[in-house]
Amino acid sequence: MVSIAGFELDLSRRYAPVEDLWLTEVSEGVVRIGLDPLGAQSAGDLIAISFAAVGSALTVGETFATIEAAKFVGPLRTPVAGTVAAVNADALRAPATISASPLGVWLVELRDVRPEALGALLYGEPAVRPWFETAVARARNEGVLAE
Repeated sequence: MVSIAGFELDLSRRYAPVEDLWLTEVSEGVVRIGLDPLGAQSAGDLIAISFAAVGSALTVGETFATIEAAKFVGPLRTPVAGTVAAVNADALRAPATISASPLGVWLVELRDVRPEALGALLYGEPAVRPWFETAVARARNEGVLAE
């Protein structure tokens, strides 16, 4: 874990900057996706979440979950194509845990993810730090984050 712009990030994960998501490879072709700390704080306290059905084949940009939060209601879109292998039932029952521990709570697990799709995501401190510092500064300037 490393602190970047006041947020803890796990640099062993990959990040999808447009979607504010993290991905971690569970096994070959299988990833778990979660909301990154900036996305969680920007959305505010999560009240409800629903997931795409297990077995759903998703292409890049399709909705894998819909959230209702204090400052955001809408879809979470997958940054990689794959088939929904599992959804986190604990997150479904207690969505506030996502806000409280965004790096500790995965949302969906996708299988059949192509390795080159992961290569297109941000990985490692040299890629993650400048993106995240810029994203946090932008969010603060826009009033999305409290000082």
